[in-house]
Amino acid sequence: MESIVLEIPSRIVSQMKLPPGRAQYLVMQELVLRLYQERIITSGQSAYLLKMDRMCFDRFLAEHAIPIHCDPEDLEQDISFLGSAL
Repeated sequence: MESIVLEIPSRIVSQMKLPPGRAQYLVMQELVLRLYQERIITSGQSAYLLKMDRMCFDRFLAEHAIPIHCDPEDLEQDISFLGSAL
């Protein structure tokens, strides 16, 4: 399985004014929100990446004023992804 590793130089991380663990999670949240918003990944994949259940992810979207999108293709992808993740 291929994975992607993003590297942010320490001089930038230190200027973020956040604890390193918090900065990492915040960057992941922003990335996932953008990928979901652009329909690059599904809500199931998004929830998995953020280590949330689907209900928490739906609330997370609402907190960030991002509409939930679900069409039959997304639903099929989510079911397939969740089945393989178990």
